[in-house]
Amino acid sequence: MIMRALLTGLFSVLSLGCAATPSRDLPADFAAQLDDLAPRLLEETLVPGAGVALIRGGAVSFVKGYGFADAERLVPVGRETGFNVGSISKTVAAWGVLALVEEGKLDLDTPVDRYLTRWRLPEGEFGRDGVTLRRLLSHTAGLSLHGYPGWGPTDPLPSLEASLSGATNGPGDVRLILQPGTGWRYSGGGYTLAQLVIEEVTGRPFASYLRERILRPLGMARTDYELTPEILAGSSRCFDSLGRETPNPRFTDQAAAGLHTTVEDLATFAAAALESSLGEPPGRGVLKPESLSLMLTPADASEGGYGLGYAIERLPGGRTSAGHGGANRGWQAYFQILPESGDGLVVTSNGSNGWVVHSQIYCAWLEWLTGEPPKDGCKRPAGLRVAKTLLQGGPEAARREFRQLKESGGDDHFWSEGQLNGLGYDLLRSNRVDDAIVLFELNVEAYPEAWNPFDSLGEGYMNRREWQLAIENYEKSLELNPENQNAVRMLERIRAEMKSQ
Repeated sequence: MIMRALLTGLFSVLSLGCAATPSRDLPADFAAQLDDLAPRLLEETLVPGAGVALIRGGAVSFVKGYGFADAERLVPVGRETGFNVGSISKTVAAWGVLALVEEGKLDLDTPVDRYLTRWRLPEGEFGRDGVTLRRLLSHTAGLSLHGYPGWGPTDPLPSLEASLSGATNGPGDVRLILQPGTGWRYSGGGYTLAQLVIEEVTGRPFASYLRERILRPLGMARTDYELTPEILAGSSRCFDSLGRETPNPRFTDQAAAGLHTTVEDLATFAAAALESSLGEPPGRGVLKPESLSLMLTPADASEGGYGLGYAIERLPGGRTSAGHGGANRGWQAYFQILPESGDGLVVTSNGSNGWVVHSQIYCAWLEWLTGEPPKDGCKRPAGLRVAKTLLQGGPEAARREFRQLKESGGDDHFWSEGQLNGLGYDLLRSNRVDDAIVLFELNVEAYPEAWNPFDSLGEGYMNRREWQLAIENYEKSLELNPENQNAVRMLERIRAEMKSQ
């Protein structure tokens, strides 16, 4: 079992073949800091493995793997270990769009509807002429559908047109919900629409076009939007928030969520947006430097926070960073570049809690680089620590951990209502109802004035068929939020069940 691997402390620190002189631009003290920090983070977060890469002077200078690609067989993360990188897929897809713009086959400000024959945005109150590629790539087109859960290994994948029309395994269809160009609203659906535009204009499958036009010319030999046999053979396994192996999600919506890559290939891509100390221009000949400049500039209506495929952020000291995060069930990834200095960080991981790994490494990296850590985002999630204690030490140990953390003031940890709730539902889906109830009870204790923890606790008791306790918690949730229709439906269902007995 994965827990056996996690608890034995056997997290290997495996060099992935760094640059020829990896210490040239990376002080030994920070390399040592990474070698200490990364394995500890993996153990704390129930994430089996991760890859870390650093960019200095616009070139990849350090690549290293930590932990396991296969926790059961103790297969270490290696140079060719593949990871799904979630929404980082969007940044790479944006390069594909800009390549077609450079070739004169697309225009950023032409209504995308003019490129489409296979599917069209439904007519709505706002009119679809305002939906352009510039707005799709900057999330300012006013479209629905934040993200995709993906499909299982044996599920038939819907067509691209069917996905746009709502065959998305839950999130719904792509449609206009805001006036285009009037505000920023993250839309994975917008990138699925951009994927269709690429296919319509090139007459080729999206994955094939990106492979030949962007990925291979950049030297990303082990990267693809298609889960080919070669890509699957080199892939890590992936693990959920409880450290259990989970199926690798599959996507029709490749531009939004489907990219599979290695930490080294992703670092190569991240560095390609920078001017290198060896004189290589941004774009590396695959895109023009002017295109990269446009992509790294905040777009209109993005509130200064998003270019074309890149999230933009102001850092301590006035520096500007650009990058993206990626999250799918079982996978988390992150990259950040500083165009002014040519620095960058890339982290890939094979667990749903990998966001903690990359956020903590990011904080350490930025403090090393600038002398000042980020103002926010450097605390660890207290809920995950409590859940891990529950899994390893049982309910009483989890309750003690919870109360000790609450009493300590949380200097190193942060709380949120969703932490324990989400982990509780992961346990509930695993039929660990008693453990789920423990987390739901602690969430109620932490947030006694919030309606959702009571709703979740009601569901836990309902699963254990403790009808009266379920009723009490659903009624308390309704008292706190009279608009909670789920509680109304569940109460009706429970009372009908009780009458039938």
